[in-house]
Amino acid sequence: MAVAAYASLVSLTHVLDNVHYRANHSRLHVDLKQIKSIQKGVNFLLDFLEVHYGRKDQKIEVLWRQIAETGFELEEVFDLYVTGQLQVPFSEESSDMGSKAFHDDLERLAQKIKDIERELSIVEKVVEDAQLGKQTRSSVVDGVSSTPASSRVKNKLVGLDEHVGRIMNALTKDEANLKILPIVGMGGIGKTTLAKKVFDDKCMVEHFDVRLWLSISQDYCVDDILHGLINEGKVEKSNAQLDGPGEALHKKLFGRRYLIVMDDMWTTGAWDDLRRFFPNNGNKSRILMTTRLSNVATCLCSREPYVMTFLDDNSSWNLFCQTVFQEDDCPFPELEQVGRKIVRSCKGLPLEITVIGGLLANSDMRKESWEPIAANVSSFGNASESEHCSKILLLSYNNLPLYLKPCFLYMRVFREDAEINVYKLVRLWVDEGFIKARETESLEEVAKGYLEDLVDRNLIIAREKDFLRERILSCGIHDLLRDLCLTESYKEHFMCSPRVQVVVKGGSVCFLCGSCVKGKETINIPIPASLFPPGSQGNLLFCGVCAVIYSHIKGLRMVMVLYSFLQHTKLRSVNVEVYRLPKFVSPPNVHWLWNLQTLSFWHLSDSSVVYLPSEIWDMPQLRVIEAKRVVFPNPPTSHVEEKDIFVLKSLHTLTTVLNFELTDAILGGIPNMRELGIRYNEVMKGSNACLGNLVGLQKLESLYVKGAVQLQNIAFPNSLKMLILRRCSRFQWKSLSTIGSLPNLENLMLWDTTEGPEWDPTEGEFLRLKVLIIVDCDLVQWRADQSHYPKLEYLELKNLSSLEEIPCNIGDIPTLHTIHLKECCKSVMDSAYKLWEEQESLGNDSLKVLVQEGVVDYSIYEFMALPLKDDGSST
Repeated sequence: MAVAAYASLVSLTHVLDNVHYRANHSRLHVDLKQIKSIQKGVNFLLDFLEVHYGRKDQKIEVLWRQIAETGFELEEVFDLYVTGQLQVPFSEESSDMGSKAFHDDLERLAQKIKDIERELSIVEKVVEDAQLGKQTRSSVVDGVSSTPASSRVKNKLVGLDEHVGRIMNALTKDEANLKILPIVGMGGIGKTTLAKKVFDDKCMVEHFDVRLWLSISQDYCVDDILHGLINEGKVEKSNAQLDGPGEALHKKLFGRRYLIVMDDMWTTGAWDDLRRFFPNNGNKSRILMTTRLSNVATCLCSREPYVMTFLDDNSSWNLFCQTVFQEDDCPFPELEQVGRKIVRSCKGLPLEITVIGGLLANSDMRKESWEPIAANVSSFGNASESEHCSKILLLSYNNLPLYLKPCFLYMRVFREDAEINVYKLVRLWVDEGFIKARETESLEEVAKGYLEDLVDRNLIIAREKDFLRERILSCGIHDLLRDLCLTESYKEHFMCSPRVQVVVKGGSVCFLCGSCVKGKETINIPIPASLFPPGSQGNLLFCGVCAVIYSHIKGLRMVMVLYSFLQHTKLRSVNVEVYRLPKFVSPPNVHWLWNLQTLSFWHLSDSSVVYLPSEIWDMPQLRVIEAKRVVFPNPPTSHVEEKDIFVLKSLHTLTTVLNFELTDAILGGIPNMRELGIRYNEVMKGSNACLGNLVGLQKLESLYVKGAVQLQNIAFPNSLKMLILRRCSRFQWKSLSTIGSLPNLENLMLWDTTEGPEWDPTEGEFLRLKVLIIVDCDLVQWRADQSHYPKLEYLELKNLSSLEEIPCNIGDIPTLHTIHLKECCKSVMDSAYKLWEEQESLGNDSLKVLVQEGVVDYSIYEFMALPLKDDGSST
């Protein structure tokens, strides 16, 4: 119960901060001394937990459970009181409504916290255990390898190279008809890793016209698989809407040589459901499958399946050393003997080796720290294969620092084989309240560090990185580790309150995640009649996953604050997905969702506009507001003495605001903005929208501006790292000095924004620029060399029909690794090829020149998340 207790307390700290802030600004009637007393008690319990969480005696387990229950009960008490206050105008008459009962509940729970503190203080040998706990915690948490997580080598396929060659040979044999090749082996042996290596190999890219990857898993849905292909842009949407996704896929594949990977097959049913969409073109098309079950492979293929074997001793040791030390052998002679003992105990299973390696890579590299782990791993020797693997994985989980455990266990909410967007995952961890605040970092920065740590420990898989290879874009979790998350969550009674909702209009969809509900699963929740919308039923529709996770729910306070959709007042994140709605007006009672941190409106039509009410300024805990077009209101009028009352102190992301007028009142209310997207239309023609005031946003890092017509008055803050200017009034190239002088600018996109035939950059500008993308301009001559963009890593030019050539000296920039050309004239491509040849002759074999056709449209988020895929021809 230590994890549930920790998660409960961390979540409660955010609620208490919200209550405290509201009370300080006369938005809530509470006794601040009482709140501060509870905060002090909660912080004591958190500190105690972080030191003693590894203790397993029965008495302290009971106290962990009491802490978790107290934390959740306190949140419930605050929710009941605050929502009651918000439903009536704040005044002297209404401020005492329910105050006595609220005060009494807080006194009772404050006393309960004191009782727990007293019980903890008399637990045997507290002082000695505290010192021992600090030492143990130091070795696990603080004794981190000197190699940062981001630099670790994650793609070594030790022992798999010979398998790759055999699979590729089998796939390219001269057999004209469609063939199936199954790869069989136990979980964790590397089937998916092998299939992915084959799938991405350059020879396979050149040999097959189309390559598609399908993750099947046990609980697969054909429509989900096919629609997933559509969403990834693999099948044209127009065809899919006309014919259905299966027929559209068939048309896509017909007459073309294709490779389909069907990963993680558990039954032949998935093949039976999908096979009719895979035409037999008689052109050596292939299906590659992975499965743990030999009988499935036998049923699907007349030939012998490809059986994955365990790694031999040498390959196992090599993989272990790559994982722990990023070297081919052990650099610490005193660790080799104990390390080889650990490797032998892993029995050649790659997943076990990498997970244990991830644990040891974060140790202090002392023999005394490794020996207890070796003893534990050796003790699993007599277990069955599946039990042995489970115990190895559990050992790694048990050795996680407490702050990482809630984030890891949360991975259970994602379906098997899901490809998880990292931006979304980090935000969910924050919204769920798992991240403990630090003075020097934002919650998102802390959460990103947690993700890197879990990837570094091989408990989460990094799947895709940005084109600079610096940031993870998507991740996943092995299904054996996901099973561990499920098992440990049940043991811990973890995740007791739903805080995230995906609102989807129409159809039978889950109340929480928005996915289709099969069999109309429901959970009976008693709901106060005064808060439930008239005429609605007290049963809520849940999907199978949410029905299991939240089966314990006893009650929710229901409101209808977003259009005609139902919410509950404990929500911290709402994602509204509505199609073909030209105007979405958020009602004024949206602030009843008083702990809401993320409000997103996606999948609205391109012409849709979201109108937010002025009550949005009464939600100081909001961190993210997103929509394609959102109209952001002016703050309510306040008296001079109340000038700080309407400040969205936590808001750091706001996109994309329509016709945003950056007045002093608005900018003063969003002082901590980091990502801002602005879009102007004809209504604002001739207005500068106070763009000169942008310089007042001293923490702004990412800015997207589209359609502005008065750029000569724009002023940027020095904190800016990413800038996108799209279809704005034209900058003269010589005027780019305003941008080039920004000291922290790393990423710049100029889209249909510049004019003039010549660009002669000034030396001493763009000193930290890493990414430069230029789209749609009349540039003819560009004179530049390595002194102008000394840190440039990625250059992209799109639709520059007048440009004569790329400056040849740009190739001398030592950091430049990619030049990407899209829809450029032949002379530009010729100059790029010449540049590449010159660099090759000088021994620079790291530079890539990619040529691609097609239209690519970037949003403010996609710009920094552009995957660098060689899906065009490269010179």
